[in-house]
Amino acid sequence: MTSVPSALHVNDAAFTAARIVHRAKHLGYAWELMPRAFRDPSWSGPVGEARRALTGLAWAGRLAVEARSHDVVHIHSATTLRHTRPVVRRFVLHCHGSDVRSALYEPGRGPAIRAGLVDAEAVFYSTPDLAEHVLPHRPDAVLLPVPVDVDQLPGWRPDPTRPQVLFASRWEPVKGMQAQLVTARLLVKALGGSAEVIGLDWGPGATDAAAVGVRLVPRVTHDEYVQMLARATVVVGQAAGILSSSELEALGCGAPLVVPGRLLATAGEPPPTHGHDPVSAVDAATQIIRDPGAHSPEPGRTWTRRHHGVDQAVATLADTYRRVVAAR
Repeated sequence: MTSVPSALHVNDAAFTAARIVHRAKHLGYAWELMPRAFRDPSWSGPVGEARRALTGLAWAGRLAVEARSHDVVHIHSATTLRHTRPVVRRFVLHCHGSDVRSALYEPGRGPAIRAGLVDAEAVFYSTPDLAEHVLPHRPDAVLLPVPVDVDQLPGWRPDPTRPQVLFASRWEPVKGMQAQLVTARLLVKALGGSAEVIGLDWGPGATDAAAVGVRLVPRVTHDEYVQMLARATVVVGQAAGILSSSELEALGCGAPLVVPGRLLATAGEPPPTHGHDPVSAVDAATQIIRDPGAHSPEPGRTWTRRHHGVDQAVATLADTYRRVVAAR
């Protein structure tokens, strides 16, 4: 497809780049993904520092070569800029979360991120809550909803003999941790052992979750995690007012999704979620546990495909790439 500029996607965040590039290749576009350099956390001391430095130099050299072979370089996560700007002059920037929620305001990283927002040929952000952080620096930035390939997800198939309520997010303040913990405590009490309440052993609040009765499970591969979502009788999303990749994947599987926080208002059709605070989320979850057969998976799958489909994301990016190349 010569009418669509070639693109190099650098880094991956919440599998956004991987999903976009996979679909673009299927359409015949010359889009590629270049992950961040691998750095073993076990590398330590002077030898470890040397290995990290050499790995970084090799990665930067490869990026310089790959960038010259593509029309557009698409950087995922503003914190990646410190690794790319020394060798990439023109780029599209994609903001994904903590890169602009927190790193943007840090004395050490903030100035470079703000400069990147201003200098980028185009800017995207992945969830509505990021607008307040991005738009003051880049008023023309565009919301590109987190893409989900519904057709690649397993269908909802809860075990009727072993009901489970799964907390999908890590236990962290940015996810609405306090509301999650209140919801977990109320759920464990309301269910009274009629269903298992599980969550990821991830985040500073994981110990508190275990203390109120959540069974913590270790972090797993993405494929295994998606299977967990599909097997859960009910999935509890984050309480921060947005739907991130995990919540969208739950809806894409067709699983019932309850949220213990009010979602930010957006234009268009609202998602088929249940609840708006811990109490209503617990009420919805217990009702579904009592009668899971009353839940239809199709509204969630249809909504996710319509509003977060990969094809829409690829089409938006293709149009943007044409525009930025033409403007040079």
